Amino acid sequence: MKNPIFILGCPRSGTTMLASLLNNTDYGRPVETHFITKYYKKLESYGDLSNKENLFRLLRDILSERPVMQWKIKIDFDKFYDELEEFSYRHVVHKLCMKMAEKKSYKMWGDKTPRYLVDIDIIYELFPESKYIYIVRDGRDVALSLLERDWGPRNILSCAELWKSYNAPSSLIDELKNQKQLYFVRYEDMLDNADKILPEVYEFLEEEYDRKDLDKLIGKIKKGNYNKWKKKMNARQIKLFENVAANTLKRFGYETSYEERGVNGLVSSCYKLHEIFMRAKFLFKTNVIDGIKIKFFGKQPFAD
Repeated sequence: MKNPIFILGCPRSGTTMLASLLNNTDYGRPVETHFITKYYKKLESYGDLSNKENLFRLLRDILSERPVMQWKIKIDFDKFYDELEEFSYRHVVHKLCMKMAEKKSYKMWGDKTPRYLVDIDIIYELFPESKYIYIVRDGRDVALSLLERDWGPRNILSCAELWKSYNAPSSLIDELKNQKQLYFVRYEDMLDNADKILPEVYEFLEEEYDRKDLDKLIGKIKKGNYNKWKKKMNARQIKLFENVAANTLKRFGYETSYEERGVNGLVSSCYKLHEIFMRAKFLFKTNVIDGIKIKFFGKQPFAD
């Protein structure tokens, strides 16, 4: 039996594209679970999972998460309890995700939740034998993409801080790479050299492949779909982003025009206040307005 795989990357860095390229593997197209590290951090509040009441409370909470609701899986709680190999959180997660995989006719499950790059220590603790694919995209293009989404940061400063924090140096990522448990790729290299890189990804995952099938997948990739920031960002935006994250850009081989000097305190405060207001507005729509639509009017989770 294979172990699950995890695609790691800051939001809008190409994790979804990469997941689509794995559709022909035993993992199918990895999904975003979102709940794994969230409930790991709250495990103490559930107590001993060998206690049915505790386990069922955990299951109910996980199944009420919007990403999991999207799976539309039905769980017989008593049967789920009886079939657990052991009463650990790891096994609960694995069994739930296998329910999703089986419904989609996948042999194993894969995950592409962006947040897990930040919480990779937890993921590794739960699934130490898993393999990881880490994709990085030029943060300035990431910023442009994030600003088009209601759920993302709402200004360049917030985008730069988010991208920098997700791609911070990690001794665990270095260790996984040295142990050949992690495959690293830049988004831009994937677009331009998929004919070389995608077979390497399949071999890394120990997946057999037909070259013709891979060529069909590669044919859907938009080569050269990067460096949009050079045309769409003005000089002020570029300077602001690089003042925050130039060192991280350089670490991954991206060109920069400015040094990382930080941002004036007053300017930073204005951007942060703007971010707080826009975030509150989005959460009200998502949790209140959309929540009512989902509960009473049949709207599907993440339908937008």
